Amino acid sequence: MPHHIRRPGLYLLIQKTQMKGVLVDHYGILDVGNRLNLPNGRRPVVIHQTPPQIRLDHLEDTGDWKELGRITDEPDAISRINKAVENSAYDLFGNNCEHFARYVATGRRESTQLQAMGLFAGMLAVIIFLAMSGEGA
Repeated sequence: MPHHIRRPGLYLLIQKTQMKGVLVDHYGILDVGNRLNLPNGRRPVVIHQTPPQIRLDHLEDTGDWKELGRITDEPDAISRINKAVENSAYDLFGNNCEHFARYVATGRRESTQLQAMGLFAGMLAVIIFLAMSGEGA
């Protein structure tokens, strides 16, 4: 974790992690200074979506993270965290760690990883279609 994060606030984070032998990006929200008003919240915590639901872990227990940016609209972000906790069931295609973290940070539930996979799958389908249509010519 970058040592320069000392100011209280909420931060969007990313880390590389192994999932079933594949290196993937894992996203979370860092709370420095107990912005969420948690009991005994003196130490920085990471809120992240992992199967089966949203977790809250102390930063030092979660590995190395990279800061993607500070969340500037904290009241709205805290409200979005509370809404996300109400529907916290993990879903790879609709409620994964990136969906959760980007929703909290920006208000938009999106996954750039899934968008990239969809683009790749679409391009592969076009290549296969063109290759198969060329065989019949």
